[in-house]
Amino acid sequence: MANETFPYSHKVNAARVVDKDEKITVTANEGDRAAIAKAYDLDGVKSLVADLVLKPYRKAGLRVAGHITVELEQTCVVSLEPFVQELKLDIDRTFEPHSSRPRKIRDLNEDGEIEIDLESLDPPDVITDGVLDLGNVICEELALALDPFPRRPGVEFDGGEEDADPSEPIEETGKSSPFAALSALKEPPQK
Repeated sequence: MANETFPYSHKVNAARVVDKDEKITVTANEGDRAAIAKAYDLDGVKSLVADLVLKPYRKAGLRVAGHITVELEQTCVVSLEPFVQELKLDIDRTFEPHSSRPRKIRDLNEDGEIEIDLESLDPPDVITDGVLDLGNVICEELALALDPFPRRPGVEFDGGEEDADPSEPIEETGKSSPFAALSALKEPPQK
């Protein structure tokens, strides 16, 4: 995670998880939920609970695994009615302290660039000054899971006739559809 500002903070000392797993439940209070709702343009956040397990990872790192349950108040983009949506997010991420050592030669390709295999696991995120901010991790996971166009369950957009043939003229104006010109280009010319 970069030095971004997140609307919620819950810091833990990364060094305290040394040789055994530690279970932690993070619950956002009303003020924190209001800040999250404002930051992510939501109508409200009714509840936010993260049940997490902190596990040792490599020498000085942490692995954060568990579930985040969030109850959001949003406005449907189709009906413009408010609705409540519950999200259940799984989280499994690793964190390591920032390393000041330069990259090894074997990490670089012949052009001096780092190659990333898209099929491999994500590299660990950074623990800053021995402190891991679980609030930032929760906010980041929530932001990635939010639907930018929330739709209330069961509501569908009634945007016209789906069975209409685009090559037929539009009845109101008498003009042909812009797709009719495209389909004419696709068909071979008649001899």
